[in-house]
Amino acid sequence: MPFSKRFAMPALSLATAACVVASLSASAPASAGRSAGAPAAAQDGERAAGTGTVDNPRHSSDGIAGPIAPELPAGRVRIRVLNETTYDMAPGINLREWDQIDPRGPIRAQLLTIDVNNPANELDLIAPARVPVRKSVSALAAKVGAVAAVNGDFFDIGDTGAPLGVGKDREKGLRHAPQAGWNSSFWVDADGHPYIGQLPYKGKLKQHPKLKFSNHNSPSIQADGIGVFDKAWGPTQGSSVTAGQKRVREVVVRGGVVRSNRTKLSENYKIKGKGLVFVARGSATKMLKKVRVGEKATLVESVRPNPVAAISGDRPLITNGVRVVVDDRQMHPRTAIGIDNDLGRVLILVIDGRQLFSRGYTMVELANMMASFGAENALNLDGGGSSTMVGHTVTGQFGVLNSPSDGQERLVPNGIGVFSRPVS
Repeated sequence: MPFSKRFAMPALSLATAACVVASLSASAPASAGRSAGAPAAAQDGERAAGTGTVDNPRHSSDGIAGPIAPELPAGRVRIRVLNETTYDMAPGINLREWDQIDPRGPIRAQLLTIDVNNPANELDLIAPARVPVRKSVSALAAKVGAVAAVNGDFFDIGDTGAPLGVGKDREKGLRHAPQAGWNSSFWVDADGHPYIGQLPYKGKLKQHPKLKFSNHNSPSIQADGIGVFDKAWGPTQGSSVTAGQKRVREVVVRGGVVRSNRTKLSENYKIKGKGLVFVARGSATKMLKKVRVGEKATLVESVRPNPVAAISGDRPLITNGVRVVVDDRQMHPRTAIGIDNDLGRVLILVIDGRQLFSRGYTMVELANMMASFGAENALNLDGGGSSTMVGHTVTGQFGVLNSPSDGQERLVPNGIGVFSRPVS
């Protein structure tokens, strides 16, 4: 049976955590700029939800501007914690929920702590069968028997619905990835060790080694790039993946052989089996034109350093113990994942927002809280109405644990599932 403890803490509780937060806030770099590893702003005409610019950052796939955080008073920040509950969902998988009040207002938080030294505990990508399809986190988690789960990558909310970054499933393999621009990721290696960092994608055509792919099942092919789509993408979506650019070329491969090469993009062509569709835009169309109908076409691709499971976020929050975000203005619902290497734990945090009882957090506040829990590395996942945590309640029922700001679960393209597996 799970252990549960619920109590109200006095005004001076968590003094140590408050000191950590105040200390980190005081040490924030004075210069403004894009955080290390954050993606560059999209070019004119490009669709890259969540990237924005330094002056106009987007903090969630919905692109809604958040309320501006009030200035904090100088000196020590007073934090009051109320209504705290903590219990174990499974051995080494613990949930802590609480309300918190500071000078900026109230927040509500949910923290999952996963002991990855326990061989029974495992994290994996959870996603629908097709990359652009969106479902609720609870539906994705329930289908695969996850103990708990949260939402994952930013996604193309206004068009294809597909995630922007890297996604790799333990059983299904690589699902989607860009060569560059959206590769800040959380991943797990074959030994179960978790990591946060860059996961660049490399792809080429064996018969034409100079033909390099810029994207695998991405919602938007990079300018002057070539994207590859397989059956996990589903029906082709024409100019949706080329930002409407007219200088394009499409190659269809079936049975490992090129069947067509033309300057018109197909709509609703269903990719079957091991079939592939290559789509080039801009100057890359010259390279794809060299691929001849009737010749063999073998895709060679990799994501290094070869994770067994992976998912991307939009930017690191903490890198090797150093906070690397400086945006302390917009408050939003947030989802973050971090690694405590010292204790062998993965930390997954959801902060509710856009509601009276929970204002949301800034990027700096999110990073500071992750640091206070011991995360040496942390990654920001999609926020806003996407921020969702599901799992088993203290009484054993499975359901939504936080309060999504849309009033219900938003449909998302993927998430991170937490599993408790039998150990042979």
